Amino acid sequence: MTHGKITSTNEGAHALHDPGGKVLIRLADGIIGGATFSACGRYRHTLTRDWTPEGTEPRVILFIGQNPSVARAEVSDPTCDKELRFARRWGFTRYVKTNMLDWRATHPKDVPHDPAIACSPDNLPAILRDAARAHEILLAFGKLHKRHAQIVERTLRALRETGKPLSCLKLNKDGSAQHPLYIRNDTERFPFPDALIP
Repeated sequence: MTHGKITSTNEGAHALHDPGGKVLIRLADGIIGGATFSACGRYRHTLTRDWTPEGTEPRVILFIGQNPSVARAEVSDPTCDKELRFARRWGFTRYVKTNMLDWRATHPKDVPHDPAIACSPDNLPAILRDAARAHEILLAFGKLHKRHAQIVERTLRALRETGKPLSCLKLNKDGSAQHPLYIRNDTERFPFPDALIP
């Protein structure tokens, strides 16, 4: 099993901003967590969970969600916990989570309306850094408000250009990748349709 601690950047900064959620889930034994926050604590760029056996290369899946909530290096929230269980069932050994918007809020109504605030300039570069190390990218960003459509379109185009496989669990009626929290645990992923990328 992997030993040591995954580096977390500005981990203490999470306390500077309250994303509103209260449900915290401890990591299972043998899972090492990490997270990267902005200095102000309002943004979480990356969350990681690693259970790679010692002496082996990690098999990495990157989940692209809607926006971060309360999860940090040592605790998960219900969405990240469920995604981690999907990743383990599919045989991955490292779970990485980024989001279309990096503003930390448990409730969508608390995400700033201004796209320039809801999504920091550091977000897309962080997504692409993690995408470069992933074996697969699973889209799970749900139905974002139309004011954030340009962010979604820009991110999907950039992800397609990586050449990495893009998958999802379900599609919403508008073609967005469904949020995983209320999807059945035995749901299997499938390729995200290229025709839905602008």
